[in-house]
Amino acid sequence: MGNGLDSPLSAFDANVGGFEMSPSTSISTVAAMVPTDVEVILCNETTQPLDWATEADVVGITANVAQAERALEIARTFRRLGKTVVMGGPHVSLVPQLFAEECDSIVVGELEAVAETFFRDMRNGTLERRYDGSAADMRTSPPPRWDLYPHDRLVSGVVQSSRGCPFKCNFCDVIQYLGNKQRHKDPAQVIDEIQKLYDLGFTSILIADDNFTANRKKAQELLAAIAAWNGSAGRDFVSFQTQMSINMTLHDDILSACHRAGILTNFVGIETSDPLALAESDKRPNQHLDLVQQCEKSVRAGVKIEPAFIVGFDSDTLDSFEEQFRFAMALPAGSARVGPLVAPVATPLFDEMMKEGRLLEDSEHRSFAPPYYTSNFEPAQMSRTELYIGLRWLISRLYSPENFLIRLNRIVDLLAPPPWVDRGAGRARKPRPLNARLAATVLRQAAERDPALRPAISEAFSNARRRPEIGTAVGEVIFRYLAILVNLSKNGMYDPEWSRMSAPPFDMRTTDERLERLGHWRPMLRPQVTPSAAGGAWRDQLRPI
Repeated sequence: MGNGLDSPLSAFDANVGGFEMSPSTSISTVAAMVPTDVEVILCNETTQPLDWATEADVVGITANVAQAERALEIARTFRRLGKTVVMGGPHVSLVPQLFAEECDSIVVGELEAVAETFFRDMRNGTLERRYDGSAADMRTSPPPRWDLYPHDRLVSGVVQSSRGCPFKCNFCDVIQYLGNKQRHKDPAQVIDEIQKLYDLGFTSILIADDNFTANRKKAQELLAAIAAWNGSAGRDFVSFQTQMSINMTLHDDILSACHRAGILTNFVGIETSDPLALAESDKRPNQHLDLVQQCEKSVRAGVKIEPAFIVGFDSDTLDSFEEQFRFAMALPAGSARVGPLVAPVATPLFDEMMKEGRLLEDSEHRSFAPPYYTSNFEPAQMSRTELYIGLRWLISRLYSPENFLIRLNRIVDLLAPPPWVDRGAGRARKPRPLNARLAATVLRQAAERDPALRPAISEAFSNARRRPEIGTAVGEVIFRYLAILVNLSKNGMYDPEWSRMSAPPFDMRTTDERLERLGHWRPMLRPQVTPSAAGGAWRDQLRPI
């Protein structure tokens, strides 16, 4: 059961080699609200098999849009097995009518405000059909129960310091269920949660905010607290990642404060270099900026970037894929998250596409996530087939070992050393044992798909040795590239042959049969949901005792 939380990271790199990169904070936060006389078992299908024979009396399921259909399948199965099923989370909050009849009770919105009532009713066997939670005061939100979570399978710990984002990008569904008014935890709360993750052995922590620096005053207060904690009182330094708009690079004080605190990676929605596309999507933080220059400025300040790109805006043409490739190659970024423009339900873009009659006619799936790497509406200047072909080419080109090396060398040239080097004292925390095993696993799996990869990675480490003070950071860039590459290869979006093509093979649009032979086209025509699919749907199984 969810409280409207989700990770900013894309679902395609959630699971690597049986390990989870960065989890949602939903179920661990929900678990913290459960009364002490109720036994809580957390199950994350990304890394654990689902126990259909569980003795739990109540099964709670939370889902975002990418996990919604799998969540419904799980709910139906558990109800047939006689369990009481409760559903909540982002997508349930956006379109509750799709879930209300598939479970015994739904929680719409954030759980904190109704938690006491909900758990009282659950224990008494008098659950209402629906509970509506309001925007929570984050200062009352309890620290997540990561001790109950399978944290030994996590690469990174996660903490959330705020919810909401003040911007109004027309394709963003997060602001539809969390709002435009940012709400923050007190710095002391966040430090307490960080310390708990440190005590569990984490060397890397994601601050899973929707926009960490949107409120600069609040961000500065928290950054000062993290900087005072990190590497002090006998602790080793921990590296942090978060999600910030690119316009934070306009503020030198924010950049330097991030670096001092150890926030060394920014997952940033760059989207596109086309000013027409930025304007039509109301992507205000990115407008009127030299995006390449600002990304370089961030890396020079010691904050690496991991950008996200979108193709499929109404202003995009078939030339846009090659334009996005040239733009992305100009950035000092190892990994690039590339996807189609999608109109999530409840967003202004969804309403616009509905009004224009451009949403897909398949009403059964209209409100769910579209299949991999296509859209749920017809693009203005290309077909959905061309969108898929262009994205597959763009991803293959960007993730080719040769092109990754070019971008990595830019990082090596520009990146400022981490704060533990600048301070001249302390050290980075020794990586968790699973990180070394996982790194070896993803390198082996990736090299099996592209033999050119292993010598390229060897060259990458060789180039990085000229600046040993950033060796840990470069290693993180290489690892994340490999982890994402493995999943892109598994879902068919990276192909070594396509990576050598100078332009997208749009001639393939003449027949779907040619694409079906690739083995990747059929899943995009209709979602294929199976009991073994590890879509990352999160479950809480609550058993009163």
